[in-house]
Amino acid sequence: MDLRQHIFKARNIPLPPLESAADDAGKFTPLEWSSYFDSRQALVVGDTTFNVYCSGLSNTGPIFVLHHGAGHSGLTFGLVARHILSNNTSGFTVVAPDARDHGNTAGANQEDLSLERLVDDFVGVIQSMFPNNTRDMVLVGHSMGGAVVAHAAASKRLGNVTGLILIDIVEGSAMDSLSSIPTFIHARPKSFTSAESAIKWHIESGAIQSTESARLSVPTLIVPTTREDGSIAWTWRTQLLPTEKYWHGWYSGLSKTFISAPTAKLLVLAGTDRLDKELLIAQMQGRFQLELLPAAGHTIQEDLPNRVGDALVSFWRRNQRANIPVRRPDSHLP
Repeated sequence: MDLRQHIFKARNIPLPPLESAADDAGKFTPLEWSSYFDSRQALVVGDTTFNVYCSGLSNTGPIFVLHHGAGHSGLTFGLVARHILSNNTSGFTVVAPDARDHGNTAGANQEDLSLERLVDDFVGVIQSMFPNNTRDMVLVGHSMGGAVVAHAAASKRLGNVTGLILIDIVEGSAMDSLSSIPTFIHARPKSFTSAESAIKWHIESGAIQSTESARLSVPTLIVPTTREDGSIAWTWRTQLLPTEKYWHGWYSGLSKTFISAPTAKLLVLAGTDRLDKELLIAQMQGRFQLELLPAAGHTIQEDLPNRVGDALVSFWRRNQRANIPVRRPDSHLP
């Protein structure tokens, strides 16, 4: 679960129906990642083995790199990835890594979730997968992941970044909410009796509005723990309170970093009320594109995966590098 999912609700009113799920809303059986991605890789970068979900690795078109928010995993983008590939199975590549101390990624120093470390991790994983990249690359980040990809794009350490997309993350709102986050964390359940009960809680609490997406992503947010009486409880994979010392660093200066990144930019939000002053001015100046999906909550990519997938592909199509043929010196063409 993301740090801010209950704090950044666009409206305090019942939300309209979203995209229909593929299963009965009353069933909470976990779904397999393999129905949404082609493969997953274990990539060793520094002191950590990163779990990376992949689709279309043999394709030659644009690469969409998707970074999740705090407490989530790469499977938060599972339905988005499937939708992107369903529209162009032979062209697009999608990769979604689990960050340090998240999902199925493991290694030393997992407690270090500083922005600098997360950016180094992200860049290292992508450089390992796509060395000397010449293809269009679009970096996409949700919440905390938005800060990671924005700083990665600004650093110019990755080649051919033709687009930067942030999903539901605005510096002003994030900074204002920091003092409220511990209260939210203490209020959520400390454990669950099963993966099914965790999925059910995420749906009924409104944390995730798509039953299908919850069945896919939630099992990677929890791990089995043996209690003193020998029974099994499911507890949070990523403990968020110990990361508090990093929260300010994640979001401070994000608007400036995003606006100044040397690439085309898109901000996907659930409501215009989430724009801070710096972003409002930049948006009026046409320095980035804005996509509003007001029917969604904070995890927009899970609530409206098809809409988000379409927005990502349309953004790339508008901003892809022009493939202009080179004219030979001896050519007689006008």
